[in-house]
Amino acid sequence: MKIGGILLLASLSLGAFCSVANGQTISPAQARADFSYLKHKIDQLHPGVGYYTPKPKMERLYDSLYNGLTAPVEYLKFYQHISPYVAALKDGHTNLNHRKNYIGKNTRFIPFYIRPVNDTYYISHNVSADTSLQRGTELLTINGRTVADLHQELMEADRSGSDGDNSSGRRQWSLVQFADYYAAWYGSSDSISITYKLKGDTLVRQTRLKCPSLNNFRTTIRRRYGVEINQPSNLSVRIVDTLTHTAVLRVSTFMGLKKKDPFQWAFNRKLKQAFKQIREQNVQNLIVDMQGNGGGIVLNSARLLRYWMPKPFQIMAHEEMKRAARAELVARWNPISMLNFSLQYKSDKTGGFASRSTQHRYRPRKKDAFAGNLYFLMNGASFSAATSVMAKTLDAGIGTFVGEACGSAYWGDFAGHFKTITLPNTRIQVRMPLKKLTHAVNESCANGFTVEPDFTASRTFEDLMNNRDYTLEYALRLIRQGIVARQPVRQHPMQASQASMNLNHTLQE
Repeated sequence: MKIGGILLLASLSLGAFCSVANGQTISPAQARADFSYLKHKIDQLHPGVGYYTPKPKMERLYDSLYNGLTAPVEYLKFYQHISPYVAALKDGHTNLNHRKNYIGKNTRFIPFYIRPVNDTYYISHNVSADTSLQRGTELLTINGRTVADLHQELMEADRSGSDGDNSSGRRQWSLVQFADYYAAWYGSSDSISITYKLKGDTLVRQTRLKCPSLNNFRTTIRRRYGVEINQPSNLSVRIVDTLTHTAVLRVSTFMGLKKKDPFQWAFNRKLKQAFKQIREQNVQNLIVDMQGNGGGIVLNSARLLRYWMPKPFQIMAHEEMKRAARAELVARWNPISMLNFSLQYKSDKTGGFASRSTQHRYRPRKKDAFAGNLYFLMNGASFSAATSVMAKTLDAGIGTFVGEACGSAYWGDFAGHFKTITLPNTRIQVRMPLKKLTHAVNESCANGFTVEPDFTASRTFEDLMNNRDYTLEYALRLIRQGIVARQPVRQHPMQASQASMNLNHTLQE
């Protein structure tokens, strides 16, 4: 899963050296061999084939794309050609990545961040040499195509971070990482032509801008926007309103805090410190900010849940994998890995394997447990383990959710262990999950395919100009007016009162 940062290389892969140079053509035989290899590996290993897109439809799509490989094709065109097949899985944990070094130090990126207000796109951060393109400049076209058209194409091309037909994840990631997505899909370009309108002006202008390298992009954005791009550290607590005793707990990831920490003790220690601070400062309204949290280690998500869940709980009801996945987890030369697999998994009725540990129940914490009002900040980039936390909380009938629908499904996802395959000729890589993880939740408690917000927050032009966290501002208004969707520590979900829901429209700017 791609995690947010200053500028991420969404298509940077970890494959071996590629024998096909940029711009070099691939023969029809090589292209068909690579595509056939890709399909074989997906059928063999991916636990979600046929789940979101029926298998017959997947087969027809494959045949159509395979039969279209009748002439020599350039590398990037081939990458684009096979993308619809990977995208048809509709699995946010499956990523189609370029070969190693296709995206690198010589790649040039679009020189700005783009943020939407309703259906209009604006420049929010500019790293080009043209400093007149200040925040609030309306961006109309890039190289002759409307930004809306480009955005839609990139959303369809890469479904990373978004499961099923849910579009919030694809929309969020393709905008946050627009420069990366653009370079990955259309290739690197030394310059681009844009049309735009300056803030407060109706005149449509046109200019050509040089595209910076990754290092130049990072250097410039730190110099121009250093304060803005510095985000609170993971698991940090800050008091935001003393009158209402409100604090924000920033949970940016469930990945480990240290590289060598198999039991995640560092994460657990920092989590304990955070909730000790919350108790000592008499926090009564806790805002858990999981915007942009792409997930991580399930154990860490369970540890967070222990601070507010009302009774012992499971995270997953089932964990399953195909039989062929065993070979990816067991090394023949290592008898310990064989023993470990046997201890963790058992054969199931489908011919694959199921985890033995899903029945493990986590006990709520007594010390420093939080019993006040919980508010969750969420967006499309709240994915995987972040969705697990919100799904379990919703299932327990706790919390008020603010923002937009998160990226994963309420029922669960395809994740756990991963395998990266490298196509033999083009060296294109596909990273796919090996396990199907089903949340231990009641289907009747769902409020949508994914976890939907109780109160939808959307950006205004004023939010854009002030670089304001509009979702946080919305949550603070709810708290000041005493509005909750679900009362604390209830064991059955309760929808927001009609009076509260009627205020939803008036609270939005």
